[in-house]
Amino acid sequence: MEHSNRRSFIKKSAVAIAGAGLYQSIPNRLYGSIAPGSRINIAVIGLGFGVTNMRYMLEADKSVHCIAMCDVDQVRLKERSGELKDKFPENAGNIQLYSDFRKLLENKDIDGVIVSTPDHWHTYIFAEASKAGKAIYVEKPTGKTIADCDLMVNLQKKYNNVVTTGLWQISLEYFNDAFNILKTGVLGDVFKVHAWITGDTDPVIYSTEAQQVPETLDYNMWLGPAPLRAYAKERVGSWRHYWDYGGGRQTDWVHYLDSALDGIAALGHKRTFPKSVYSVGYKHPDTMIEAPSLQTSVFQFEDLHIVWEHSASPMYNRTDGVAWIGSKGTLVCNRTGYELIPAKGRDGKPLAEAVKNQGPYANQYNHMANWANCIRENNPKTNSPIDKGCYATVLANIANISHKLGGQSIEYLPDEQKFRNNPEADKHVFPEYKNNWKYPQV
Repeated sequence: MEHSNRRSFIKKSAVAIAGAGLYQSIPNRLYGSIAPGSRINIAVIGLGFGVTNMRYMLEADKSVHCIAMCDVDQVRLKERSGELKDKFPENAGNIQLYSDFRKLLENKDIDGVIVSTPDHWHTYIFAEASKAGKAIYVEKPTGKTIADCDLMVNLQKKYNNVVTTGLWQISLEYFNDAFNILKTGVLGDVFKVHAWITGDTDPVIYSTEAQQVPETLDYNMWLGPAPLRAYAKERVGSWRHYWDYGGGRQTDWVHYLDSALDGIAALGHKRTFPKSVYSVGYKHPDTMIEAPSLQTSVFQFEDLHIVWEHSASPMYNRTDGVAWIGSKGTLVCNRTGYELIPAKGRDGKPLAEAVKNQGPYANQYNHMANWANCIRENNPKTNSPIDKGCYATVLANIANISHKLGGQSIEYLPDEQKFRNNPEADKHVFPEYKNNWKYPQV
């Protein structure tokens, strides 16, 4: 019955949504199919989530081959490459191993690279890969700072390489169906969007005694342009929660801010920067992490606002998602489906038709297939181009800057690459490279 309602609603709305689309949302290749043409050689830099990305790509496009992998941890490099060889002997049976990404990028046989390092490395590797003529899949968040994101956009414009980002919800049927529903205007006036994930407040505590760097880890290379700090396996293992390397959950889960923005684009809103952003957070007083355990950020646009929340409890009976809240109903969507919840009029009757499509947890197959197909066609118009991924990431970075300034309301001026009347906020726009690493230029 739920699927029948969904088909009925989409059918009724067909005239309103025909020909409309935010980005290329339907891949030209289906999972498991083999398109004509030569093979695509991909390398992975950073074997955390990068291996998962590679697995999805190998399964999504049978002409893809993994021919190189790079990591500063020799144990992880050997283990992860071995796992991939065992699972995909025909497409990953001859992987070259590197401990320095610069050597990997010299390999002329590599068509594209998956960059899945800690965030503080993204921009430098992106720049070098662009200069080397590689297609790039860069994990989210695209950059650790606002200036990082601006630089990446300018690099892609210069080299016109085929770039996509790890913000893969744009390639999901659930979300694209939701965007098409939004285009019909069924929600009435949408004044608020709520995006959230669920977390906890447990403290992270570890010993402050000096720890020996493992012989198999090139810790200096792991740090790269980040400040020199004493090694702690807990710090390296939870790098997202330290400002030197990441931006906490706000930037880690920029997925839902990106989807919230896609939704308001479907409603007809142009890409603009908020009039004001403020962010507040909480963390346990004994914790050793720097980013907040829970965080609420408000993005105030001209005629609506987006609230992004790392919450202590689920909302709408979901641990994560986006809710577009209108005068006639609320549309909720996450990686398990979508639901239109009608509001009721004074007579108690629903103001919209209830629609629900609930299914299995979605995956990245379509997103990786889209990037592979774009590489094959030398088409830079991927589902998640760098300017799109950077737009959401810049907003997430602005929220973190507000949090660092004690929850100040701040306004970013993108044309000037600074904040309005706020020199303290301006200090966070550009990264500061350490250890003799030089910030890349276009």
